[in-house]
Amino acid sequence: MKVASWFSLGERPDVDPREEPATHDPGLDRIAQGVLGVDARLRVISANRAAGTLLRNTRLVGAEWREILKPLASEETFARLSSALRERDGARRFDEVELRVPGADGAPSTVWYRLEIQPGTDTESGPAHVLVISDRTDAVHQAHEIAELRAELQSYGEILRALLRLGAARFAAAVRKTSDAMEHIDAILKQPAREQAAFRDKLDAALAQVDQIRREAVLLRLTSLEIAARSFEDAVHDLRDREHLSGSEFLPLAVKLDALLGRLALLRTLTRNAMPAATADERPAVTDNGTQIIDAPRFFAEAPRDRATAGPASVPGDVAVAGIAAAAATGPGRLEAALASLTEHIGEEEGRRVRIEFDGLDAVPSVYRPVVKNVAIQLIRNAIIHGIETGDAREAAGKPSTGTLRVSFVRQPTGGCELRFQDDGRGIDPVRVRRTAVERGLLRPDEAAALSDRQAIKLIFRSGYASATPDGTSTRRGLLLVRRYVDDAGGRIALASEPGRNTRFKVLLPPPAR
Repeated sequence: MKVASWFSLGERPDVDPREEPATHDPGLDRIAQGVLGVDARLRVISANRAAGTLLRNTRLVGAEWREILKPLASEETFARLSSALRERDGARRFDEVELRVPGADGAPSTVWYRLEIQPGTDTESGPAHVLVISDRTDAVHQAHEIAELRAELQSYGEILRALLRLGAARFAAAVRKTSDAMEHIDAILKQPAREQAAFRDKLDAALAQVDQIRREAVLLRLTSLEIAARSFEDAVHDLRDREHLSGSEFLPLAVKLDALLGRLALLRTLTRNAMPAATADERPAVTDNGTQIIDAPRFFAEAPRDRATAGPASVPGDVAVAGIAAAAATGPGRLEAALASLTEHIGEEEGRRVRIEFDGLDAVPSVYRPVVKNVAIQLIRNAIIHGIETGDAREAAGKPSTGTLRVSFVRQPTGGCELRFQDDGRGIDPVRVRRTAVERGLLRPDEAAALSDRQAIKLIFRSGYASATPDGTSTRRGLLLVRRYVDDAGGRIALASEPGRNTRFKVLLPPPAR
């Protein structure tokens, strides 16, 4: 089964220009925001073309408010906005209204709009309300990404302070205890149960383990891990207080557990970068009075080597994913060496044999070197964690035991540039993507089932999508960063995948400014 989808991201469908719908007032079409006039019965009496585009509706005028909004909004959002219209108590503004609208391919897409409700005229023929709709989707996505990056930077700082305060040995022991407790929780929740006593035994056992995680988080002073542990603990206590339990009532715990796994995965990743290199047989160095000596974390030691040639990081914290030494190099030649070093580093961490091939990176214009570097770093990491199989699995599939990544760059005759990335791994499984999207709350089961395989694999670029590996790590932010880097450069990204054989990304960049 071959799944191929070449598509552009960030584009939104417009109203079909061949159709002249009864949705807009031509006099309002000069306004960039969507504008709706709603009468006292909550029926739309006027609208501009932008409103039809934003709401993906070519028949607005004459429609009732309920008909327009209810299919797009949650029950809570619909009730809140409808109440504001009925009250007619002056101007109101809702900054982040979350809606699910049809995308270009018909698949549901989550958007965030600002909705301003202004009083209309007092005449019977005029609108009782004027609604102004502004698209805030990109701003909300960016705010969420910045919040995640800040959380990572805060966690990194907390890890370093814990290392200096406790010493490497005690810190590593605390991380191991936390990991063991997480594995116990996962095993406990997977145990089958039918009787009430069995359900409550599961909750009691989970509480004991999450208490261990919370205490270790307090010891390490890791705020985000402690908050996630307390949230899970509160959810368990809420279930324990119920008179009757069923398996379905454990589903909210899965969401809390996912957040906890995410914190633990981040802790593991950042710890690997921050911990000083040491073998298992080495004993920690101590001073004359017995105080353990902690070597500088690897990234502190490596950073000065490349600082002279490093450009400013496009996004704070992306260097924490791959190591500053690899992320810093952007010059011709140095870029290939850095990406090769990064491939080797992540391959060793993930237990994968991987080699990387390059073609044309010496032709990357200086203005695009940061973009190429940042995109390649995230795609390499994504390919090794999610795409390249273990050596045994590859041989069983008739592949060489060593996986291959290819990065190429060409200047097009039109003046534009094209970056291509390919791996020969397992490809993208549309069935798994659908399942993950449902688990993450991005789609309802019926919406996911309605997607074609071509549509389904596009979901990996959606905000909130996370394709987790067995140890809980995720490249969700990495792929969002790829999309952001490309968008900021004015480019487009395309994707194709053949399950079991390969995954290919193509980035098209406009001609560089002279």
